[in-house]
Amino acid sequence: MRAASAAPPPALGTLRRPASWRASVLRAVLVSMALMAMLFAGARLQQHAVALHGTPLASSPAPAFAGFTDTQGRVFFWGNERGRAVLVFFGYTHCPDVCPLTLAALAQSLSMLGPLRQRVRVVFVSLDPARDTPIVLRAYLDAFIPNAIGLRGPPSAVAASARQWDVTWRHVKAAEGADWIDHTAAVTLVGPDGRLLARYGYGQLTNPAWLAADLRAALESR
Repeated sequence: MRAASAAPPPALGTLRRPASWRASVLRAVLVSMALMAMLFAGARLQQHAVALHGTPLASSPAPAFAGFTDTQGRVFFWGNERGRAVLVFFGYTHCPDVCPLTLAALAQSLSMLGPLRQRVRVVFVSLDPARDTPIVLRAYLDAFIPNAIGLRGPPSAVAASARQWDVTWRHVKAAEGADWIDHTAAVTLVGPDGRLLARYGYGQLTNPAWLAADLRAALESR
């Protein structure tokens, strides 16, 4: 009498189907999660990649103003400006053209911001501290932008800070004996996080709406 033959083993497909089904679901979940992460990251990058009218700068902390004080004798500290967009400009009160024109252009841009105006600060750094006394500097800035900060420092601090902010300048003796300063006429935008964002030559400030749009984008993207 022959022994009953053993039942044939289940088909391989029958044995692997549950494991394959679970693996497929797991792969699908992982792929979906990866795609969602990529989409989220892309959205965040688009949110922060603001196209500015000014010349973009490499993101780095704004240089400190070591050795400077404002017109009230207080030390300037970047931490006090966190959450604000700050416009930094080096000039002097006896400047015959570029400085007053630049400050007037900044004032026009600021006037277009509405409530966001309160979150923008202008910092004017004097290249001529001997003549730009606290009283003179305060009166000068009040004529353009009343809440602007005017900074003064000794010649060594002025020279060091100008280098840090990539500002060149030199005293020039005019034929008629007048003393004026030839200097870089550029405004630097510092973001609400205290990092450099962009730089504006005077030609980039001639349309007030451009800077206003950049300030609005910098403030609303943070």
